[in-house]
Amino acid sequence: MIQHVVYLYRFNLNVAARLVGDLTPQQMVEQPAGVVNHPAWSLGHLAMTANRLAGMFGLESQAPEGWPQIFATGGVPSGDPSLYPSKEELLSFLTAQHERVSAAVLKADPGWFATPLADERRRKFFPTVGDMVTMMMTSHEMNHLGQISAWRRAMGLGPPPRP
Repeated sequence: MIQHVVYLYRFNLNVAARLVGDLTPQQMVEQPAGVVNHPAWSLGHLAMTANRLAGMFGLESQAPEGWPQIFATGGVPSGDPSLYPSKEELLSFLTAQHERVSAAVLKADPGWFATPLADERRRKFFPTVGDMVTMMMTSHEMNHLGQISAWRRAMGLGPPPRP
């Protein structure tokens, strides 16, 4: 079953690249009609989440300096492009984190996924490590990619170009 989750994780990465592929640096931080989470913040947030997810597998953080603060959950994104890494940097880091998380998931002891989640606050929603890992690799990512899709509509851009 885990190979299906890894497949969807790769699928999400491709969706992310398509959603922002045609955007300019200024568009990456636009906040139309009160849409706060722009593509630069959303990609960075997903990249940092994947970096933290790698930590669940015992991998060291690869977070560039300042990124944890810029892309923190609950943070308020800014429309200033100088505060954010480039689209290419964001996609490159997101891709690297996806690759190492996918490799770690496929190597992990299947029994480990059944262990209770250590974070008591989140355990009531995600009882096991596997529940949390699966949610982070699928639902959480697609939620934020859906935000970018809605952002595109608010910008009047429509769907991304087909590959």
